[in-house]
Amino acid sequence: MDDDVEITELVDEAEPAILDMLTDLAVAEQERYDHPRESPDEIRARVRPARRFTGENHLLIARDGAGSPLGLCWVVLFDPGTGLEGEVAELFVRPDVRSAGIAGRLVAAAVELFRRRHVTFACVWTRGDNSAAMTVYKTAGFAPTEQAVLTWLPLD
Repeated sequence: MDDDVEITELVDEAEPAILDMLTDLAVAEQERYDHPRESPDEIRARVRPARRFTGENHLLIARDGAGSPLGLCWVVLFDPGTGLEGEVAELFVRPDVRSAGIAGRLVAAAVELFRRRHVTFACVWTRGDNSAAMTVYKTAGFAPTEQAVLTWLPLD
């Protein structure tokens, strides 16, 4: 069989057999996770494997009464063709005002943005040994997943 297989890039973004496979993949994967289920028709309606897509940056800023910035939460929204996704890309609170609940308020605002925009999946990257960040994210509804995260870096 290996000799008969050719790898090509998708040309017709609406090729029914490809949309069928992407739908089947999403239906099967959602059974592994504790989140709201979508029907195959709902999944098929949002799957659009376009060659190009764009995203949005949202910087949420916490300010004091005088307007000085205390912290920020950088949120990224993008739709790679499977529905709008979100990421908390960065979270920072000035050291002199940490432990005042600012990080929690920033992440809560990010989650509200996800809800308002009907994000289908959101993630955040942090270190497991960063207990303060883990508490903030878990309080906002983020949870560790069963997925393994593997990274590829262009190293020599």
